[in-house]
Amino acid sequence: MAGIFGLLRRDGSPAARRDLARMAQRLAPLAPGGCRSETLGKLGGGICHAPLRAIDRADGVPICDAQSGITLIASARLDERGGLGAALGIAPAELARMTDSALVLHAWLRWGEDFASHLLSDFVVAIWDERRRRLVLARDPMGQRDLFYHVGRDLIAFAPDICGLLALAEVPRALEDSMLCNALTQDFTASPGATMFTGIQSLPGGHLLIAEPGREPERRSFWEPHADPAHVGRNEAYYVEAYRAILGDAVSTRLDGLEKPPGLLLSGGFDSSAIAGLAHEPLKQSGHRLLAAASVMPSDYAGTIRHAGRWIDLCERDMPWLDIRRVTREGLDPLADIQAWVVERQTLPSPYSGVDNALYGRLASAGVGLAMDGHGGDYTLNPRGRQALARWLAVGDYRSFGRELLAARRTTQRSIASLLRHDVAPYLLPAPLRRWAAARQRAKPPVQHSFIESAGSAPPDREGRAGLFWAIDLVRRGSGSTTGFARQGLTLSRPFHDRRVVELALAIPPDLCPQRSRPVSRADRTPKCIPPSFSGAGAPMMIPFPIFRPRSTVRAHLLTIV
Repeated sequence: MAGIFGLLRRDGSPAARRDLARMAQRLAPLAPGGCRSETLGKLGGGICHAPLRAIDRADGVPICDAQSGITLIASARLDERGGLGAALGIAPAELARMTDSALVLHAWLRWGEDFASHLLSDFVVAIWDERRRRLVLARDPMGQRDLFYHVGRDLIAFAPDICGLLALAEVPRALEDSMLCNALTQDFTASPGATMFTGIQSLPGGHLLIAEPGREPERRSFWEPHADPAHVGRNEAYYVEAYRAILGDAVSTRLDGLEKPPGLLLSGGFDSSAIAGLAHEPLKQSGHRLLAAASVMPSDYAGTIRHAGRWIDLCERDMPWLDIRRVTREGLDPLADIQAWVVERQTLPSPYSGVDNALYGRLASAGVGLAMDGHGGDYTLNPRGRQALARWLAVGDYRSFGRELLAARRTTQRSIASLLRHDVAPYLLPAPLRRWAAARQRAKPPVQHSFIESAGSAPPDREGRAGLFWAIDLVRRGSGSTTGFARQGLTLSRPFHDRRVVELALAIPPDLCPQRSRPVSRADRTPKCIPPSFSGAGAPMMIPFPIFRPRSTVRAHLLTIV
């Protein structure tokens, strides 16, 4: 895990080395390069080091500017360093020797609190102004690197994982009742930064936390999801090319200069396959192959469970630069070591945790440092879904409907009746009936139908363009999901969570998305990075756009029984 940690005594006393040592000890299993820490007067800080490039080995320690009294602790992977260096007036030769942390410090000295809006990367930063006794924490726009914090009467502490905060005696060890209710009711409307633990917050992506004497710490936003004006009002051909160029750059910059081979969690769907396709050219320069881990059933499996085996085989056939490692779930026990899991991660495993761990382990055993996945495609560039079939029928494009229906039957191996019932009919119903049916479907044990009904109705669906904004905001509010990867020595970075990708996605007109019209992922408009096997309707339609419906109305009822 690449991250930062530290503490500041609000009463003015110096940071204790023993407290930093406790935090570093808890975080050490997540830092393949070790934890480095220093006491810097009233501030104590450190870095969970996870070097991926040669220049990263020279980084990884707090840096100070004696003239300004500024100390910076950063974990960053900066993109477009050349443009940033030019804006800061740094000569190319000097820039080539400069670490990312040093470049971030220059940005702060030039732009102050506005520095983070000039950075394109995954980053977490802590800045201590000794003269003003002012601490500023910052997290990248989409929250790709985690940063949790605790604000107490006498202490402010921060860490990339909750376990680092729980190493301190002043941090409470209690569950937050309202978040427990959210988890039980699948309510995704928690306040930004809320966690399952009392007194512990996650700094939302795109935000600063500013703490200074005489006032309570304040969160400020430096970036909000929006459409880049440069992409607004363009035609279809422009968006297809921009898809390739911008997502391709997001992939390429993550692969640039890696000392170890990169890894990818490959589902065989449109998102991870796009990343795999776009990795081809950058991999030529490095000489690496892309190590891909995929969850499939055994080759002789004859049951009814749908899995990605066929799509993974097509990836292997059409993309020879992939080195695919298959996880078949044979011998995996979802309850194995559950007690150790809870102690280490302060949470219960999901039904898929064992599989996820096995996938991470396959990448780690192959020597991977950086791991990517297709997470984020569904609510950025590829907001497709089963609604596409219904939309073609609704707008009278019967030729496309018939062709894609037959393609979906062939690729998903489902019957025509099943496709019509589940992928077409529900989306042709009036909106009130859709909401009613979805509410009935979501009300599963342990939250029974009668419980939901007695508590009140759910808010309206979040669909279309509003749904994209809501899903993106939901992601940046919370954790970046890096801990599972970090425990295997991997650093996670998601190309679809690149700020440039998000700003392009929100500029694409709704009528080019399947929720409103024909999808951009059809064969005649698929970006060239996707192999021919994936340019039809089958694979892109397998993963529906998520429809989130909160259950905020049942919290009070549940609190009385928990």
